[in-house]
Amino acid sequence: MDNQTVINTPEEPVTKQASSMDTTSTTQRDNTPVYLPADYLSSGYYATTDKGTKYLRPEFVGKYAEIMATLLADMKATDFGNLIREMKRSKKKTLPFEARLTAAAEMLPKALALVHRKKAPALLVTFVKDNLDHIHDDADWYAYYRHLEAIAGYMIGGDT
Repeated sequence: MDNQTVINTPEEPVTKQASSMDTTSTTQRDNTPVYLPADYLSSGYYATTDKGTKYLRPEFVGKYAEIMATLLADMKATDFGNLIREMKRSKKKTLPFEARLTAAAEMLPKALALVHRKKAPALLVTFVKDNLDHIHDDADWYAYYRHLEAIAGYMIGGDT
């Protein structure tokens, strides 16, 4: 996916990229286009130490999670929790990767339904699709899960 994903709610197309990472001022309710951060997922979920050890990039439980929680502020935290429920259930290490991937894929039709019922902004669908495109193995699945949990935490806890 490209790094300029746009959800455009007005009738006119939007042709320019969001100018900064401050996406907190754009909301779905005022028909302002909502963007994922420009560099979101461009380098994947993981960074690597000098010794070659992979670790989850901190922005997925920090900055990006907080931005996504803000962008999804029109959505009830309980609806988001219900959306990720199957992900929580499939966290068991005894399940094969395919079962966890199925749980992640189930988020897409649920997200579409939430948007259709006007319980979530359209950005939710783009967010789920972009993340599904980046899940290739168990490590990616767990990174996405941790990212979702962080978003849920910011949605519940807000600013602290």
